[in-house]
Amino acid sequence: MEVVFLKTVTVLITVRNTSNIIKKCIDSILNLDYPKNRYKIFVVDAFSTDGTYEIIKGYGRKIILKQLKSNAPKAYNYAIKKINTELVAFTNADCVVKKNWLKEITNLFEDKEVLAVAGFTSNPPKPETKLQEIIGRELEYRYNHFPKKIVRAPDMNLCVRTNILKKFKFDESLDVSYDADFGYKVSEIGSIIYNPKAVVYHYHRATLKAYFKQQYKYANFVPMTYLKKHKTKIIGDNVSKSLMPIQISLLYLSIISILVGLIKESFNLFYFFLFILVLTYIYSTLKLFKKISDIPWFLFIFSFRNIAWNLGLIKGIFKILK
Repeated sequence: MEVVFLKTVTVLITVRNTSNIIKKCIDSILNLDYPKNRYKIFVVDAFSTDGTYEIIKGYGRKIILKQLKSNAPKAYNYAIKKINTELVAFTNADCVVKKNWLKEITNLFEDKEVLAVAGFTSNPPKPETKLQEIIGRELEYRYNHFPKKIVRAPDMNLCVRTNILKKFKFDESLDVSYDADFGYKVSEIGSIIYNPKAVVYHYHRATLKAYFKQQYKYANFVPMTYLKKHKTKIIGDNVSKSLMPIQISLLYLSIISILVGLIKESFNLFYFFLFILVLTYIYSTLKLFKKISDIPWFLFIFSFRNIAWNLGLIKGIFKILK
C-alpha cells in the first residue's frame, strides 16, 4: 500500500476580545481529523482585555501563542516569518471548523499550479440570533455560486502555500480587504481553487450595531483597495457580486436627486432611483427567502447594509484624498 504523507500545515488565527467563542474555535481545530504531528496552531492575540488571552494560554503547549498590538495583516505577516510548515491555513476566531476541514482544504496542493485553496463558509447548525441566520444565508448563497477557480476568498477559510505568503505578504495599511488585495495578486500568477467540502461555521454579527460597524469599516477601505490598487475588480468578483456596487450607486443617486430636487423643485428622479433600488432588494430577497417571514428581514438587511456602505465609502474617499 502506498503511504500518503499529508502536507505540514500551520493553522493561523488572529484574535482580540473573542472570549465568547474562542474556546469553540480552538477545540474544533484541536479535534481535526488530521495527524497531530502534521499541523500546528498559531494564535496572535492583539492584547485582548476580556479574558481571551487567558483562555488560549490555558491550552499550554498545544498552541503557539504570541501577543502583538496590531491589525490582522500585520499579525499575519509577523507569524508567517516564524512559520516553517508547507502550508498556512487561515480561519477566524469566530469560526468553528468541520472535523475534515484541514484534509479537504489541503488535498489539492499536489498540483503545483495551485497556490491557494478556499472552502465553504456556512451558518452554524444553530445560529444564536435571527440576524446571524439571515446574514449567513446571504453569504452562503454567494459561496454556493463560486466557480472552481476564483480570484480571492475571505481569510476565514483559506489555505496558502507558505512560500507564496512570504513572497507577497499582506498589506498592513488595510485593516480589512487585505485578503481581497492578497487574493488578486496571487491569482495573477497561479490558481486559487474553491473546494466546497472544506467547511467552516461562521458566527456572524449578532446585533445590528455590530453588523453596521463591520459593514461601515469594510466600506472605509473600498476606495483604498479598489480605486487605488485594483480598479478592474470594482465591478465585482466571486465574493462581491456586481449588484452590490449598483445598489451603492443607486442610493447615492437617490440622495443627490433629493438635493437637486430641492433646488429645482422636482423629486421625480429621486422616486425613479429609489424604485430601482427597491427592485434590486426584492430581486435579491426572492433568491434567498425560505418562508414569508424572512422577506422583511432580507429587505431590511439589504437597505441597512447599503446605508452603512455609503457612509463608510464617504470616509474612505476622504482618506485617499488627503
